Amino acid sequence: MGRVSTGIFAAVLAAAASGAAAHGVHHKPLAFEELPAVCQAYFKRAQACYAKADEKAALFHKGNTEFLRQSLPAATVKQREEMCKMADDAFADKAKALKCE
Repeated sequence: MGRVSTGIFAAVLAAAASGAAAHGVHHKPLAFEELPAVCQAYFKRAQACYAKADEKAALFHKGNTEFLRQSLPAATVKQREEMCKMADDAFADKAKALKCE
């Protein structure tokens, strides 16, 4: 993922997370079935990759994926779809680095 798209992805995540924090809102985690289809596909893809990758190498990437998952409840449905789409688009680089796809 390039610097610009990384920055955009980080900004979307921060906006979603800070919006909830600014209002003192604590959202309960979303069940897998509550996630948009693009998010479900991304999390399945990531989980399968991390299961194949070296645990130490995957640890950082798992943290990023978990941060995304925790940020989703504070986002709108459209933001959730956009965030997961960006994560999935960027995942090819992660998968290549982890040699899991």
